[in-house]
Amino acid sequence: MPSGLDIANTLKYFSQTLLSLLKEVREVPFEMIKSQQFDGERMALYPNLDYKQLYNALTQLVDVVPLIHIGLQAFGKALLQCLACLLPFLDHDLIDNLSYLTASTISVLPMELHEEIVNYLCFYILPFTITRRIEASGKNAASQSVAAVIMMVFQYSNNPAHHCQLLECLMALKPGVVKDILCVVAYGTAPARASAAKLLFYYWPSFNPNLFDRRAVLVKFANDLTPFVCQRDSCPNAGNAEAGKVCYDHRISITFATESPPPLYLCIECANEIHREHPNQMFYDILHPMQQVSMVCENKNCRAADKSAISICFSTECASYNGNHPIRYCQQCHNIRHNNRRGGDHVYHMALPHISQLDPQTQTYMVQAIVRQALF
Repeated sequence: MPSGLDIANTLKYFSQTLLSLLKEVREVPFEMIKSQQFDGERMALYPNLDYKQLYNALTQLVDVVPLIHIGLQAFGKALLQCLACLLPFLDHDLIDNLSYLTASTISVLPMELHEEIVNYLCFYILPFTITRRIEASGKNAASQSVAAVIMMVFQYSNNPAHHCQLLECLMALKPGVVKDILCVVAYGTAPARASAAKLLFYYWPSFNPNLFDRRAVLVKFANDLTPFVCQRDSCPNAGNAEAGKVCYDHRISITFATESPPPLYLCIECANEIHREHPNQMFYDILHPMQQVSMVCENKNCRAADKSAISICFSTECASYNGNHPIRYCQQCHNIRHNNRRGGDHVYHMALPHISQLDPQTQTYMVQAIVRQALF
């Protein structure tokens, strides 16, 4: 069997080929990928090659990782890169599976690559898979597999910062993530259950803040999260400048980061420099990790008598009032920011209602979670 280094070189060849093909596309595949409706049109943009077979080959490579003893780290990096480069070339059913396939690599790749796996999930895979608009008759299988992705990462990574990063990414993309967390607490392995239960109490506003002292539940443990840095090849502060902007134009991305899959994540300095060269390009703010999980409203202009936090909003509009970090609101501020006139498209999370108000499946997860926690 060839070494990991040999396979890595082959995978890099495929990644570069995919990026070269993508760079020739004049349309906007990363806009089209947001909806299943445009899948046929998007696939017609590319040469008629067997992208599905490449995906299947990558899947099989994940299965043989235990047989690779030399160059495993190089192989793992090349595999993750190729999976991300392949994303815009995939059809509906494979896009649905990509999140879990990427997450599953954490069970076989070395610990040194766990951070890279979580970064690929959070910055290159999940934003384009679990948010896809599916045709009326179907369901977004990628979104439905979120609990399995959480379970996989929580089980195999023992770094709580990775757990926080993944969960905050999911909370920014998907309403109702609490249901997935409850599913993990109910049916996950012991390590996954333990972490999911802690994060449930940590992130979600309490149904009744007086029931417990939250400080005793969990200390802030994401301080050792390594910032995601600027991906531009010629960044003057390469490796040190935290990414603050993102550009979704694939041609700009491949031009300035020749080996990285789109989109292009940039520090402020590089974003400003590229914007001067390409003034028509849009650069969007990146949501930064939560610095702390406040028990009170973080709106600096809050006028409420009761400032207890009841929601947390991950939209870029609301986050802009909090240094591009997710923001906690009291009931009054939440109602002002999210009503039938504004904030309708925001992704926010509120305290769990009484169990009688939950949908039947979530009720089942909740009961099972309580039973499992009581038993163990």
